[in-house]
Amino acid sequence: MALPQALDISPLTPGVGAGYARRLFDLVERFGLPRAALTRHAAARLDGWEPTQPRIPLPALLALFQSALTLTGRRDLGLEFGRQVRPDTFDVLGYALMTCRNLGEAIGLVPLYRRVVFDPGYSETHFSREGANVKLAWVILPEAAQAGLPYSELLAESLIASWYGLGRWITGAEMPLREVRFRHAAPEDPLPFANFFGCPVRFAAGENALLFAAALLAQPLVQADAELNLAMCDEARKAIARRSGETPIAAQVRQMLAPLLPKCEATLEHVAAGMGITPRTLQRRLASADFSFQAVLDDTRRELAQVYLRDAALSALDVALLLGYAEQSSFTRAFRHWLGTTPSAWRVRHATPSR
Repeated sequence: MALPQALDISPLTPGVGAGYARRLFDLVERFGLPRAALTRHAAARLDGWEPTQPRIPLPALLALFQSALTLTGRRDLGLEFGRQVRPDTFDVLGYALMTCRNLGEAIGLVPLYRRVVFDPGYSETHFSREGANVKLAWVILPEAAQAGLPYSELLAESLIASWYGLGRWITGAEMPLREVRFRHAAPEDPLPFANFFGCPVRFAAGENALLFAAALLAQPLVQADAELNLAMCDEARKAIARRSGETPIAAQVRQMLAPLLPKCEATLEHVAAGMGITPRTLQRRLASADFSFQAVLDDTRRELAQVYLRDAALSALDVALLLGYAEQSSFTRAFRHWLGTTPSAWRVRHATPSR
């Protein structure tokens, strides 16, 4: 699990919300390790990052995790991270999640706003059915290794444990799991993992994922608050827009489009109605920000197409329907226009390996 002593951190390197790093600092203090000791040990690999900065480059976060393991000797570090997780670990996304009506609604927000926490380019979150269960998986992209971004067992374990810990916290319930999977080999003592998750834990399973009964999606959340949820989702959109250069109105339209696409309702009229304004007003606001509705729609479809095509369980026709196309041929033509290749050819190069 050793990391290289020198990390190549460029402006294009994916970042992570600093709330994740702050939770790690809190955890090592609980183990009796001063924060300063952790930053000193990892200093050569932090490339000047300071805890006061709003985001941390992913390689720097991996360095902090590795230093925390070295200094504490705690192989269960990721599990303890998940035990201490709270909404602020995920910055404003955490507050958006905890104010949803139920667990299913909260999980549905993750693909829309995950960029609040993890920048694109390293991983994706996939949510799918697997028999009578639902599966929430954290998928490392094939291009991550090409960019020199290593796979981290500790980061994988901390994130999967965080999902479980946060799920229990926002529901106020035990949240029984059917199975937990990790793509890496088992540690020397896997018993703490079985004790933490309370279910079978499979290592070398080819993926990092939680499996649980679909009925849990209806579990209400303790702090559900529709008005606050709208405000937190708006803050999440603004946070993403600030970093991507996208205006808040375009980000809001993108968020409105996602659930409308599979219903073939991704129209100017439906989006405007959902925002409580007229289609003409929406067009005017987009135009004032140098956007058009069609451009945002195409961009949303292009981004979601690349997410869906990485899921081997979805056929090209499934992807076309999820994106609101009546025919697969229409989707293929659009995809070729966006990326200069067919969906099937793109999938061969980019699909996540199956278990």
